Amino acid sequence: MVAASVMTQPSPTPAWGHYERLLPAEIEAICARHPVAYLPWGALEYHGQHAAIGLDGLKAHALCAALAQAAGGLVLPPLYVAANTIKTLRDLSHRRHSLNFSEETLRALAREHLDQLADERFRVVFVLCGHVGQPHYDIVKDEARQFNARQSATHAIVTSECDLLPPDLVKVNHAAFGEISFLLHSHPECVDLARLPADRVPTLEQDAVWGPDPREASAVKGRLYTAAFVATAAKLVATARTPPSPA
Repeated sequence: MVAASVMTQPSPTPAWGHYERLLPAEIEAICARHPVAYLPWGALEYHGQHAAIGLDGLKAHALCAALAQAAGGLVLPPLYVAANTIKTLRDLSHRRHSLNFSEETLRALAREHLDQLADERFRVVFVLCGHVGQPHYDIVKDEARQFNARQSATHAIVTSECDLLPPDLVKVNHAAFGEISFLLHSHPECVDLARLPADRVPTLEQDAVWGPDPREASAVKGRLYTAAFVATAAKLVATARTPPSPA
């Protein structure tokens, strides 16, 4: 009796992956097809009793992963170094569990990450800011503008989910309806809506909530908003990857 030989087919190269989990050959194979790096930028910041401290980074990382699955590329671990966090608001009753870094540190990190990712031969660096406190957000965008002015082979995009979605879907908020819906979709174990007050609307001063009522948030809405984000962001990535037509 002759055993039948089994031909094993090589597994196809995936279109995306988490950078820190991959072997060098896997990174190189993905980058050769999709030279796009996604850098989620979060914060360690108090988001009320109802949400995880790392909400901004968790949200941005999940959105970058969803985008990479659609557009291809490599998702880096989230940065949890932020300036202008809720810790700087002196009139709040609760300021613990928040880290706040200097704007100089923020600039240096943005500049060096962009330069090093360009050195790694990525053609596009997509920075998604889950934390949009000011001037934190404008500082990261300014470093991207300076980077693009001195670089020709790599293009940096800095944005946030709120900038890519219409305001009737998600407005800029803190631990409110939009952010909590995203987190319920991607990390439901990191949300406990029962910790919100039942007898009044949550406030910034008492609950660290700024924006529409998070008690109306849901994983279903978070999934819809994620799909809308991916559809818009994928077009940005595709445009950035297309070389300009010769004059």
